[in-house]
Amino acid sequence: MAMLDRVEQRQPGVLDRLRVDALAEVQTWPDVQVRLVDETPSTAVGCSVAGSYNDETQPPTLCVAVSASPGRRQFTALHELGHHLQNTDTDLGTRILMAADDRFEDDACDLFAARVLLPDAVVSGCLGDQTPTAGDIVALYRKSSASRAACVVRAAEHLASFGAVALYDADGAVSFATAKGIYPPARGSDQSRTALVAAALRDPRRADGAAFTADSTTIRYRSGHSSDPLYGQAAWCDGYLIAVLVTDHAPWQTFSPPRPGVPAQRQPTEAECEVCGNLFEVAGLCATCSEPRCPSGHCTCTLKRERRCERCMLTYGLAMFPAGGTVCRDCL
Repeated sequence: MAMLDRVEQRQPGVLDRLRVDALAEVQTWPDVQVRLVDETPSTAVGCSVAGSYNDETQPPTLCVAVSASPGRRQFTALHELGHHLQNTDTDLGTRILMAADDRFEDDACDLFAARVLLPDAVVSGCLGDQTPTAGDIVALYRKSSASRAACVVRAAEHLASFGAVALYDADGAVSFATAKGIYPPARGSDQSRTALVAAALRDPRRADGAAFTADSTTIRYRSGHSSDPLYGQAAWCDGYLIAVLVTDHAPWQTFSPPRPGVPAQRQPTEAECEVCGNLFEVAGLCATCSEPRCPSGHCTCTLKRERRCERCMLTYGLAMFPAGGTVCRDCL
């Protein structure tokens, strides 16, 4: 909400213009630029969307994947604009630094983008006070001009229990996902063998909005582990599959109480950090890459954007290493 306030303070009415065409509006701002780029493989980025924010250019650049649909490009542009707000506003930046959740920054950008594209007046007509069904989310998509990803984010706000809302492509790979209280499936991960997605893939011609349900399905993580059993419902939406996965209180079930789950495989108790080299006890997995995070906050995500200086042996962001070298600026 603070991010929305900052934008509206910039110029009254700008949120309405962003809702109509975010790319066109942002391109008129002198303090930021927009660049359309080829979409990178989903495993190569930590961001939840097909884009990135580059603050090393003047002015900073919002990179948006050109291969995405027009609606998804709008969502991505707004998500990256959210990162720009966080990086240029002291109050917002402080909130990011103080957040205990490693997904806070990205989740805030997702929610900022979704709320610009889907204001409460639009959402309230499709989503009620309880967990939405997959059909409810399809109806929201049809009623608005927002992307499926934006609809997924607004739907996740209405989850009445722990769970996730996910968008899969026609092969069962995750295009976008967000969660509450559990780890969401990583973007690009293959979910085609999970019970709910497998059932939907067997009937790809079912009418949009017509539901598939599973009394027990899972999320498959890249680490090879599976989530605890979840109640699931999915529906096709213009060639994509929208799914709602919850631990309890599934509105499509007559009775859906909480139930203990049994992981498919015991998680490792110890791991070695590939960034700082320390051996640590595994307390949880990164919500983005599904790999163990060490006490210093490192995981596969940070491995891609951090490096240890070969002289001082301290770990810094890649920007601290001129010309892609292995010696930091402070040691040169």
